[in-house]
Order: sequence, then structure tokens, then C-alpha cells
Amino acid sequence: MPMMMLGTNTRGHKGWVTLRCSICNKKMIVGEEQIYICPKCSVGARKTAFCRACARITHYRCPYCGTELQLYP
Repeated sequence: MPMMMLGTNTRGHKGWVTLRCSICNKKMIVGEEQIYICPKCSVGARKTAFCRACARITHYRCPYCGTELQLYP
């Protein structure tokens, strides 16, 4: 009998492909929306990601360190 996988570690779980905007806390799904990240601040413990609206408001600059935001690959 095959083992049935349940919980947050399963492959189809949305927790693996979602990010939250650092400013407005909007839930963003990777691959469906434009997600901007800061190359400096997203390395390490603080995972900074920004939705398209918040990136436009901040003129595509990180509000924490001032570097230019990049599209999430």
C-alpha cells in the first residue's frame, strides 16, 4: 500500500510557492504575479519581497536599504 502524504511538506502545498509582501502583507503566488525582491535584504533572515503596487509606490527601491528592486526569478 503506498504511503499517503498529508500536511505542509507535501509537494502540492501552496506554502512552498507563496511569498508575502513586506509592506502590505499581500499573499503572492510565485509564477502568477510579478514579485520584486531586494538583492541585499533578501539574503539572510529577512526575506523581503514586494508586490507590484508597493514596488511602484517606493519607485522600485528598497525602503530598508535603498537598492534597486529586481524581479523574482
